[in-house]
Amino acid sequence: MKMRFAAIIFFIAFLLQGTVLNLFSIHGATPNLILCLVVIFSFLYEDFNGLILGVVFGLLMDLCMAQYVGVAAFSYLIVSLIAINMRENINKENIASIIIVSVGSTLIYNFLYFIISAGFGSIYSLTYWLKLQPIYILYNSAIVFILYLIFIKRVVKYRNDRYLIWKKR
Repeated sequence: MKMRFAAIIFFIAFLLQGTVLNLFSIHGATPNLILCLVVIFSFLYEDFNGLILGVVFGLLMDLCMAQYVGVAAFSYLIVSLIAINMRENINKENIASIIIVSVGSTLIYNFLYFIISAGFGSIYSLTYWLKLQPIYILYNSAIVFILYLIFIKRVVKYRNDRYLIWKKR
């Protein structure tokens, strides 16, 4: 995917993250669209758009919406590297694999964000963080699943073609 198109998608997600998604919060938790895009772009595409744009928009999110600068960017970087590593080791055409990557990425991102913020003196406790994790996992997994269904058609042509499966053997 071209960097321009990916940057436009990330920018739209950045705008939605700070405005519209606050209407859909459950106990203060909203889906993290930038995280979902980092997972999708890092897992499905061979280029490094997910990694680069994740760090750039992580810094932008920290500058606009967070108490500390660099925490989200670092967390997106780690999540992107893990998703790239997972892409090398598991089948990206399997829906179960993207759900596993989504759940793992959500937990890793939130854990890194919590640990780094706690190191800087954040007021949130571990029990508050643990209480919100099921909501974050469900939200982000649903968004990643929808994005996966949209983007997998661009990445893998003829997914259900029996000749393609036979040809791989």
